[in-house]
Amino acid sequence: MSDRTKGYTGTIVDGKKLAEIANGIYNLQYSSDFSACTVDNLLLIELEEKNVFGDPKYALVCSEGVGWEQDTYGCLEVPTNIGQMGLWNGRVFISVDTVKSCLTDKTEDISDYIRVFGDRLDRNCSLWQSKMSVVPATILV
Repeated sequence: MSDRTKGYTGTIVDGKKLAEIANGIYNLQYSSDFSACTVDNLLLIELEEKNVFGDPKYALVCSEGVGWEQDTYGCLEVPTNIGQMGLWNGRVFISVDTVKSCLTDKTEDISDYIRVFGDRLDRNCSLWQSKMSVVPATILV
């Protein structure tokens, strides 16, 4: 098992709520001529980098450590699973505020959220941690 740095937390996003939104987008694009999609629960993290207005910038990360940063239009790319057994993977762009409306009350350290299976996932974890900021611990004397 690898030693990952702790202290970088995000909030779990409800995949079922995201899927409802994504299916609405697909319905508008394809006039109901599509298979309903599913979306896995994802982790919303705040990045150290700010957007052009100086506001927080966010990213969504899956349990493989693959992630999608907020774009310049204030949207996050949300990966979807479409078709039998999720064999065709799609994506929709959803505003950060709408994604935030799907947040659960559960937080998780990204080092625990990204599953452990080899160096690639450890590198993915380290990459996202390098993009996040952690408030330094204050020691009171």
